Formats: sequence, structure tokens, C-alpha cells
Amino acid sequence: MKNKYSEFIIQWQEGAEVWALLFLFISFSIFLFYVIGLLIGRNRTKVYEYVSTHEIPAFLNVMIFASISLALYLNSILIGQYKTVNNFELVVQSAGSLIVGVMFWYITRVIIRIYYPYILAKHLAKIRFKKMYAPWNGNKMKLLNEDEEDLHLTEEQIAHEEIFAYDYDVWIDEETGKKKIEKYDIHHTSLMCDECRFRTLHEIKEEVIKKPTRTNTGQLLKHYRCDNCGNKESIEKQIAPLSEE
Repeated sequence: MKNKYSEFIIQWQEGAEVWALLFLFISFSIFLFYVIGLLIGRNRTKVYEYVSTHEIPAFLNVMIFASISLALYLNSILIGQYKTVNNFELVVQSAGSLIVGVMFWYITRVIIRIYYPYILAKHLAKIRFKKMYAPWNGNKMKLLNEDEEDLHLTEEQIAHEEIFAYDYDVWIDEETGKKKIEKYDIHHTSLMCDECRFRTLHEIKEEVIKKPTRTNTGQLLKHYRCDNCGNKESIEKQIAPLSEE
């Protein structure tokens, strides 16, 4: 009986090691697929959208499988080090490994969901505002400020910015006067919560409370919820009058 149990423990330990490596491989694969998607040739607006929508979910998935791998590997180490001889010891060691894995996942999740958005915001800013050179002559282009860019945007584009649907950057080649307008979807970026002051406020829905007409503006109500403290906020925005089209 003792020999059979010893064989069972050896199989358990070896199985835990194999599964730990498997989950570690899955974790690494998720990260690798994210990096490959990031490196595929795209313009900066596509890179911005890809990073803003995929980076945090990818990192969360990476840490889920890494946490499972850690728990299994720790379980294998404990079994080998303490020479498990009965079910009680096996249950205690497995429970301890599971607790460590869950704690590791919880800590990394808090860091990614609450603290990492600050880093992500800086990363997105570097992508969006890096130097641009005109494709037609190679000249360095100038990024216009908010007041200057409105002269080059349509009424519809200005309305998009006013209700935080999209944001636009206007780049000018001062030598030729040619311009390039870039459109950014900012739905996925986090805002700062008024309660906890973390950048964890996400838009959850929006509703039109007053439809615009050709002569009057409309009203749009955007609803937000904080991932950290659960605070809910609503922001009212104007919708530009309808165009003749």
C-alpha cells in the first residue's frame, strides 16, 4: 500500500510539473501573440487603438495562467521537499500552493487594473504624439493645438470631440501647407475617478436625452463606472445640430 501511494505521489508531482510548464507556455504565448500584433505594420492610429484595447486584457490573461503555473510548480516543490506520505499532507500542501497562486493573481490584477493605467496613458501619449514626417517630402510636421486645429476640422469632427466620441490631431507641413488629420477612438481610455483619484473610470453606456435638430443642439449623457472603488459618474455633453445632409 505504501509503495502504491509513493507511486501516486510521484505521478502527482510529475503531473504538477508538466501542467505548470503547460500553463507557463500558454501565458508566454498570450504575451507573444500580443507583441506580434503590436509589431505588425500599422499606422499610429491603429497602433494606438490596438494598445488601448488589447494591452491590459492581454496582461490580465498572461497573469491568470502564470498564477496557475506558479501554484502547480510550488505544489510540486512542496511534495518533493517534504516527502508527502499521506492524503492530509497532500491536501495541506495543495491548499497552500493554491492560496499562494490566488494571492499572486490578486496582487497582479490590482496592479494591472488600478496602477498600470497611468503607465498605459504615458505609453499611448508617446504613440500618438511622436514626431511625424510628411510622406510627400520628408519634412517634419507640426502638431496644431486645440484652437488651431478647429480651423481644419469639419463640423462633424468638432462635434465628435465635444462629446468625447473621437479625438482628432491635425499635423501641418509648414512648407507646403498640406495637412494630415488623424482620428482616435478614445472610448477605451480610462479617466480619473473623482472619488479614489485613480485612472480607472471607464465608460459603460451612453444615452441621447435630447435629439439634435438642424437648428438646435442635442444632449448626450455618458455613464462611467470606476473599476477600483465602484463610483459611478455621469457627464452631459452637447450634440451638434444636424447638417443639411
